[in-house]
Amino acid sequence: MPTTYDIIVIGAGGVGAATAYHLAKDGRRVLLLEQFRVGHKQGTAWGQPHHPLQPCRARVRVAGAGRVRACGARWKPKAARIWCWKPAASTSARRICQPCKDASTRWPNWATPPKYSIRRRWRRFPQFHFPADWLGFYQPNAGIVNADLAVATMAAQAVRHGAVLQEESHVRRVAPDGDGVVVDVDGPHGAQTFHAAQAVITAGPWAGRFFEQLGLTPRLSHPLKVTHQQVIFFDVAAHAQEMWLPDRCPVYICLPTPHFYGFPTFEAPGRIKIGLELDDDGVDPDTHPRELLQSAVDELCGLVEAHLVGIIPKAVDGVACLYTQSPDAEFIIDHHPEHPQIVFGAGFSGRGFKFTVLSGRLLADLSAAPGAYASPLWRDLFALRRFDSATPGHIAGLKM
Repeated sequence: MPTTYDIIVIGAGGVGAATAYHLAKDGRRVLLLEQFRVGHKQGTAWGQPHHPLQPCRARVRVAGAGRVRACGARWKPKAARIWCWKPAASTSARRICQPCKDASTRWPNWATPPKYSIRRRWRRFPQFHFPADWLGFYQPNAGIVNADLAVATMAAQAVRHGAVLQEESHVRRVAPDGDGVVVDVDGPHGAQTFHAAQAVITAGPWAGRFFEQLGLTPRLSHPLKVTHQQVIFFDVAAHAQEMWLPDRCPVYICLPTPHFYGFPTFEAPGRIKIGLELDDDGVDPDTHPRELLQSAVDELCGLVEAHLVGIIPKAVDGVACLYTQSPDAEFIIDHHPEHPQIVFGAGFSGRGFKFTVLSGRLLADLSAAPGAYASPLWRDLFALRRFDSATPGHIAGLKM
């Protein structure tokens, strides 16, 4: 195989596969490297359902279901979404949700703003049993993406447009080489060295390794944080099967504490998937065991019993995964400040999959003009320089 390319993309998860797709379609000679197999379950974006495509916070807006269909993803337009939270958490919850409200062309509030009351809506959604004083809002124009199919299709489309995909390739080193880059790999054919004009690093939980290797960790005040997460499957009782179908039940997000979220029945008949977002001191993605934490399983079973009607509060299956977030929980999409031929995309976990197609487009745009920010998708929010003057206390205050 060739050893020289226009650009090398490291990491074939959702954002990496989308980046390779856009670059190859633009006519670039692309090498897409993946240390596992496409669709692996060592990172974050896997499985069938992923959160609906709607704006969240100040990130770039997804341009509708048409872009998702173009990537080959399964789209369920009738799966609406509800957000809800305890009154004591109103300030932080509104900060997270307000941009969704601002960006919606249709905003059927559950009460006149700023009250955000949702008690009148519970009659419409008998699946949920939340206290009457909980607040929130409803979004009817959301949906569900089949993550496995989306990632596999974007990678396949990249190859269709001329990209070379090499799986089971552990990248040991990325380094500037004059105006270009050199990438050392332990691959299926042994040790390999590739050269390119540019590199895009979209390595998910392993991105921090390259940040440190390329001297960026001190700039971030705190390194990228990788945390243990898990999703649990529950059976729907026989009498409640119909009301948990996607056309009857919305996706539901309860935040910020406890922050649990879930889907209607989608992956398997009569079964739903729920996650409880966890926080810890950080884990090493290479050594952390992908095992369920029983304490978190028990907590989630309690939340299911308290708040979800018709769901048997006993875990029947579960899978562990990893989240990767930046110090302020926003995306990092930017050039390396000293070596603009190297571009980073990181910190997408938890809320990033809905933005994979356009995040890939933005990374491709940045790669087309090293050091420039001419893309219409660019936002200062993504820049590494936002951490330059940030203190640890300020960073902590920015977290969701």
